[in-house]
Amino acid sequence: MAQRHRASHGSLFLMELIFSILLFTIIATICISGFVKAHTLSRDASLQTHYATIAGNIAEVIRSGDNWDSTIDEILSYYPEASLISEDGSEETLLSDSTLALSALPRTIHIYFDKEFHPCGVKDAAYCAEVNLSYVDELLTADIGIRIGGNTAHVYELSIDHFFHRIIEE
Repeated sequence: MAQRHRASHGSLFLMELIFSILLFTIIATICISGFVKAHTLSRDASLQTHYATIAGNIAEVIRSGDNWDSTIDEILSYYPEASLISEDGSEETLLSDSTLALSALPRTIHIYFDKEFHPCGVKDAAYCAEVNLSYVDELLTADIGIRIGGNTAHVYELSIDHFFHRIIEE
């Protein structure tokens, strides 16, 4: 009878051990999924911060211009590989001697960025800032959208207005 009692304690200990391992596995799974979710949220928040920074930088470059020509010159000085999208959808690189006629507005300019969010050419691009410009009565409106790769959907959008003050000489 004494042996039977020992066997009962051994199987009870084994069941407790199995239950402990099962409970530990469930808790570990919950913790790991929590860490994965936190990492994903952190990465997404970091990307959103980069998108907002890019759009904000472009907006400040546009706001720094005193008139249409100086605004285009500012864009070219900060983003020399920017591309102008023509009516037929083809791209041409903006050059410092390019003149964009005001009558030809609205215009779309693409500014490309690499994986590290540095300005680059279209070949190395991981992100694209699409800048739609319109100009009416000294008011320049810029709609800035950030896209990933060749996607057409914007992951971040910013719209700004910039009024060019006229200097009236007496």
